[in-house]
Amino acid sequence: MVIMWDIFIKIFDYDITPNDCYVLFCLNQKIKTPLVNTDIAMANLFHKGYINIQQKSGKNIVSITDTGLSLIEDLDSVFAKKNTKANSTIMGKDYLININMYREIFPAGKLPSGKPARTNIKALTESFKWFFQTYDYTWDDVLKAARMYVAEYKQKNYLYMMTSQYFISKQDKNKVRRSELADYCDMIKDGVSTLDHHFKEKVV
Repeated sequence: MVIMWDIFIKIFDYDITPNDCYVLFCLNQKIKTPLVNTDIAMANLFHKGYINIQQKSGKNIVSITDTGLSLIEDLDSVFAKKNTKANSTIMGKDYLININMYREIFPAGKLPSGKPARTNIKALTESFKWFFQTYDYTWDDVLKAARMYVAEYKQKNYLYMMTSQYFISKQDKNKVRRSELADYCDMIKDGVSTLDHHFKEKVV
């Protein structure tokens, strides 16, 4: 509630409505705005100097002004400040140390797929935030699972191995987010080692 109230206060300080703000952010992300009357919002944003509207070949070309971009950055900063506190609550106070430890388990350089095995810290932080909000595992589980996963693929020269970020979470073609890391954490808890145990079909 505190974050949303802070957002509303800032929106009103900029002398625009929540609908105006929604349209401005959608313009910035280049996505459609089906939920509001765009014409009213655009007219207000133009009048306040947050967007420019120019006619070209009979079409209105809309661009966000520097003032509009400043507004977006200011509102984003509200969430950034709150997320700093939320990260330590969700992932533990030593989460950055643990993320670095996790990252260094993966080999330096590129995988056979051509992608770097070690994803940058910021991307890993966002993925782990989702992971710890979704699953009930400890950092000890995570680090053991990562070591087991990398050791397994090291034997195969890292062929088909996921990057450090995709191992945490990856969306399928239906936009469903799943975690290979969670599966390996389960194996750790069940005492299963992928190096010693492989499921094989029985040949009759």
